[in-house]
Amino acid sequence: MSEDDSTHDHARDHHGTVTDLLSKVVDHAREIARAEADLLRAEALHRAALLRNAVILAGLALILGLGAIGPLTQSAVLGLEWAGIAQGPATLIVGGVLAILGIILALVAISLVRRVSRPPSRIKENLSADARTLKESLK
Repeated sequence: MSEDDSTHDHARDHHGTVTDLLSKVVDHAREIARAEADLLRAEALHRAALLRNAVILAGLALILGLGAIGPLTQSAVLGLEWAGIAQGPATLIVGGVLAILGIILALVAISLVRRVSRPPSRIKENLSADARTLKESLK
């Protein structure tokens, strides 16, 4: 065996064959794909939980608001009348406060729904990083 052959065999043993290298790249790509799928699944579960919380909050706000609006409105108007404000302005004041509270709850619910519908930026960033890693490993 010549010196070139032994050097070539030693290099092949040290670095592996092309088949071995391609096998490692494929295995690495498979692991990355599996990790990305796990991340996507976790992101979907997180978004589903946020949406569920938004729906629960909106439902509770509706139930509480409908159940309490009559007695509280009447009591508030009567309290303002007792304080010396005429019934008309007292009714407007109470109605305005209730409308503001309703708007605040609606805005919170809308904010949660928008947060859920936003595209996941982490997944895109991770896929780009994985692609760069694969390109670098092929160099």
